[in-house]
Amino acid sequence: MRKHGTAQPASTVTATKAKASFSAVLARAGYRGERIVIKKGTRPTAVILGYEDYQRLVDLEDRYESSLLSKSLKEDRYITLDQVTKRLGL
Repeated sequence: MRKHGTAQPASTVTATKAKASFSAVLARAGYRGERIVIKKGTRPTAVILGYEDYQRLVDLEDRYESSLLSKSLKEDRYITLDQVTKRLGL
């Protein structure tokens, strides 16, 4: 499995090939830590990554959002729940 902080370039595979060898693609992402870009035609459409990479992304999002909140509170900038709901499209 890939170590933290050793990001590798993503491999690219067509949607057709990913579908035909889905178990192998999952194994590459889940067990070998590869990040795999799925292309439909010539356009990148999705990314398959291992759960550990996904969890790190979620953690980074949480930290980023927390830092934005802290900054907002320090600057006395508040928004209402209605504004948050509208921004998030909820």
